[in-house]
Amino acid sequence: MYNKLSYWGILLILLFATIANSQTLTLKGTVTNSETTLPLPNCNIFIEQLDIGTITNANGFYLIENLNENNLSISASFVGFKTVTEKINLENNFNLNFELHPEDILLSETIVKASRAELRETPIAFSEKSNRDVERELGSQDVPHILQSTPSIFISQQGGGTGDLRMNMRGFEHTHFAVMINGIPINNPENGEVYWSNWSGISDVVENIQVQRGLTANPYSSTAVGGLVNIQTVGVNSNNNFVKVRSEIGADNFRKFSVAFNNHIIPGKFAITGLLSKKTWDGYADQTPLSEYTYYLGVGGIFGNHSLELQAIGSPQEHGQRMTLQSISTWEQRGKRYNADWGFLQGEPLNIRDNEYHNPTINLNHNWQINGNLLMSNLLYFVPGKGGGTVPPWVAFGITVDGQIDFDKEYQHNSNNIDSAFSSTLNKTENALRFFDHTHQWFGFLSTMKYSTNYSTFTFGIDYRYYKANNNQRVSNLLGGDYTIGWAGFDNMNEYPLYEGDKIDFDADSFAKHFGGFIQYEFNNKLYSFYINTTLSHTSYNRIDYFNYVINDPNRETGWENFLGYSLKSGLNHNFNLHNNIYLNFGIISKPPLAYNVFDFSNKKFNNVTNEDVLSVELGYGFNKNNFLLNINTFYTIWKNKAFNKTQQDWTTGQFFFYNISGADSRHMGLELESKYIINTNFSAIGMLSISENIFTSNAITAKSPEDNPTNVEYSTSYVNDTFLPRFPMTTANLAFVYSRKVNSNLSVFVKPEVNYIANQYAQFDFTAREDQNEEGVNSWKLPNYSIANFHFGIEYSFNNLFINNIDLTFNLFNAFNNNSYIIDAIDGTDHSKQNALVWYGRERWWNISIAISF
Repeated sequence: MYNKLSYWGILLILLFATIANSQTLTLKGTVTNSETTLPLPNCNIFIEQLDIGTITNANGFYLIENLNENNLSISASFVGFKTVTEKINLENNFNLNFELHPEDILLSETIVKASRAELRETPIAFSEKSNRDVERELGSQDVPHILQSTPSIFISQQGGGTGDLRMNMRGFEHTHFAVMINGIPINNPENGEVYWSNWSGISDVVENIQVQRGLTANPYSSTAVGGLVNIQTVGVNSNNNFVKVRSEIGADNFRKFSVAFNNHIIPGKFAITGLLSKKTWDGYADQTPLSEYTYYLGVGGIFGNHSLELQAIGSPQEHGQRMTLQSISTWEQRGKRYNADWGFLQGEPLNIRDNEYHNPTINLNHNWQINGNLLMSNLLYFVPGKGGGTVPPWVAFGITVDGQIDFDKEYQHNSNNIDSAFSSTLNKTENALRFFDHTHQWFGFLSTMKYSTNYSTFTFGIDYRYYKANNNQRVSNLLGGDYTIGWAGFDNMNEYPLYEGDKIDFDADSFAKHFGGFIQYEFNNKLYSFYINTTLSHTSYNRIDYFNYVINDPNRETGWENFLGYSLKSGLNHNFNLHNNIYLNFGIISKPPLAYNVFDFSNKKFNNVTNEDVLSVELGYGFNKNNFLLNINTFYTIWKNKAFNKTQQDWTTGQFFFYNISGADSRHMGLELESKYIINTNFSAIGMLSISENIFTSNAITAKSPEDNPTNVEYSTSYVNDTFLPRFPMTTANLAFVYSRKVNSNLSVFVKPEVNYIANQYAQFDFTAREDQNEEGVNSWKLPNYSIANFHFGIEYSFNNLFINNIDLTFNLFNAFNNNSYIIDAIDGTDHSKQNALVWYGRERWWNISIAISF
């Protein structure tokens, strides 16, 4: 209670102090077409420093009030015209007029644009974060954490390893909403997962992030049911030439260094953009170090009525992990940084959980402006991936008095363990470490044809992707012995000696093919905007098992299993005037299951495999007038035949199991609100609130198999009906105050304190532990509510007519009041109480400092 009062008290003091010193000025003007001199109505006017804007009226006039003295950058943008940005020193009421020049083709008009929502036009709920937000507030966190202040979004760092986070939107885990980078879907086609450790370095090149909740503006046949996270990186369409060098340090020996550049070799025609960075970190949990490189290169230009851009991005990394949850009493005994997944072997630390991977993405964007009304856009991409990680053996190791794995004891036993049944001279290892190998090749193609008239746009397109992956485990560390014992897959009656490098547990190729198309019609006369979209897709899966079956066994390959998916989405937005709008959308989706929900690890098809069906309706209202912005919406979603998979720790044994859950129905409904109040040019208040109820409306079928023997599948009925969906807080809120001021012509400062509030989250439960019908309607343990305060501070110093353009210094303090008792994740125990729950605690206070020099 004390911490909460402290958070809110400090923020309110800042509010009242600033209001007392506020003064107001006015900015106004007109926007015209440079060729016709006619006014441009509904043109976007935006002030970068304040993150506010307005639109012009029918006469091309705009007015922004309640400003005060400051140096501002004001931009005017309109579809089909080049954006113009003017810098002014606002000391008195100011009149600023714009003339916009038409252009026939834009390098930035790529596939990713087709998935972006526009304020007061696109009838969906969405939020945005800019490159400026990322640079000022992300610090040393992974990219998704910048979205924590948006409605109905929750990010859990889980064990704390880099990128080992999970993300949830409106109660949907990220396996059931789409994540795209530059228009490329990055959800794994096998299980829908997004492995953020492969993208942890992408923060260096993020241009903007748009989160679309519920039905999305994505026209393609992705059939995402929870929403869309649309990440766009910097490209050669950036307006300025620059070189930027950035250095960062932070808590727990965090170090990062990066160099970025953009050069218009032929102004307006050809440019190149690049970045290279290196990041290291000891990790805040014991033995979770990180070593990572990130690279990015974009080359492109405009060639007549065509534009081309080639992009390549990757983040090869390796990091230690902490995967084993503990009871509250164990955390109290061992400390919050305790990691049970490592120990010393002959004086050197050794992890039983780590990860190394490189997942580069190469894409080619092409646009063809066929004529003034017809535009063709194409995107071709290739994503090869290779890596894996260490996993433990079938049984638990012994531990030392310090709670770490006693590898020396294992080594001593294995190095003197003759088993004459297998060898009279070689020592047998009882418990060998394994390494999980994953490689994939992923190809994709998206193409659209867009025909635009004055008020209408007709668009149709196709998307295709082909995915092939190999997943296997091999013996990686014999811990003092010469061999270990395992069965050789197809000969499951006998055990054989296995040596380092030999395959163990499984070895299979997985295939996924997807082909889809869409047709979309849009109408927009700025008073009404309407769209209707329909998609049809064909998805196929195949699996070849090299481990369990000999070459001529007909069960070795499953053959292609085919699914037909479709969707119908529509929405209407009405702008009553320049300040008020209301929208409505609805949609039905029939979504094919993921590959992991079709076949098990022995090529057998799971029971009750069918499409998932979704019905969604949403109503929203927006108000936008000079110094106040409000967006509020309510949603209602029914999800039938829900299927998902997860890897989860067993409460009693600590062993990990694979779960495939199918046939569950759920209902998601709630209210979301975002607001911003511009008190004056220097000071603004930002707020967010989301309240939802996400509940199972039927029981489910669960297939459970141990991580060490995944072919051993057991089915059961899970009585989850009338229980809240776990792992998502159904109440979230954020309040922040932003103070920015131009101290003089060279120096600017930025301060942003914020508070996040998380409530009404329930622990994940073992679905197979709910085989008793009496469990129906009984909720898992409810995690304690909590608040976390963060503090962001920045200084920018600009140089006049020097080699250096500006220097930016940023300081971030996370969990500023050092709340050391908040629980971010949990697994339910046998009696649904905290005494029997396994939990993850959130990170204690930490900091990050960065300095960037632009030339």
